[in-house]
Amino acid sequence: MIDGLAEALAALASPAALVFCGVVVFAGYALRGATGFGAGVVSIPMLALVLPLNVVIPVITTLSIVASLAQSLQEIRHVDWRALRGLALPSALGLALGLWLFASLDQALLLRVFAVFIIAYGVWSLAPRPPKLHLPPQALAGAAGGAGGLVATLFGGMAGPFYAIYLRALRLDKRRFRASISSVLLCLGLVRAGGYGSLGFYDRRALAALALLAPVMVLGMLAGDRLHARLDQAKFERVVALLLAASGVALLFK
Repeated sequence: MIDGLAEALAALASPAALVFCGVVVFAGYALRGATGFGAGVVSIPMLALVLPLNVVIPVITTLSIVASLAQSLQEIRHVDWRALRGLALPSALGLALGLWLFASLDQALLLRVFAVFIIAYGVWSLAPRPPKLHLPPQALAGAAGGAGGLVATLFGGMAGPFYAIYLRALRLDKRRFRASISSVLLCLGLVRAGGYGSLGFYDRRALAALALLAPVMVLGMLAGDRLHARLDQAKFERVVALLLAASGVALLFK
């Protein structure tokens, strides 16, 4: 079995590319450990530079499930369940639409759409913030849940910012925010993983990448947990936005 995984890794990417994947996953999950979200935002576009998107998405989905499970169990008493109930139905509808599109769209087209989305998101993150919209909680939950479920399923992640907008509008403290968003991403990830599995995306390549990157994810989460109290969120978000815009441009010309 070990020989088979090694062969699958060798066929998937060069040793240098695999090292690059390890660095990216460590950075992404260090951010996830510190803030409760962000692993997909950092990891998916960077990994897509060297790995097929239909391998990256199920791999990051599975790693995020493990990360969310550990984080959610650790802080389950801090989860704001009332806030999360409003996200359930819109997230499910967005997830169903995302699975249908993911199975239907050509992978090359999906990669181009993903690249444009990443560039737009990176530029938006760097732009001065517009005045906050004072929407009713139900409307904000519907928009955040629907968009989050669709984007997470179609692109394998990137839903964290949508849910973060909703939860921050509820003025949760730092600990309740992190526990609540981890629980949302855990539930979303479990359903998405089942959908990807039913579509046959957990092949030997994905399993080999998982075996390689899972220990790196654990190390990143531990490092992020130590950074939780000291993270300069604003500066880090600007760096992430620049990386996103650059990786989106690179994906367009891949």
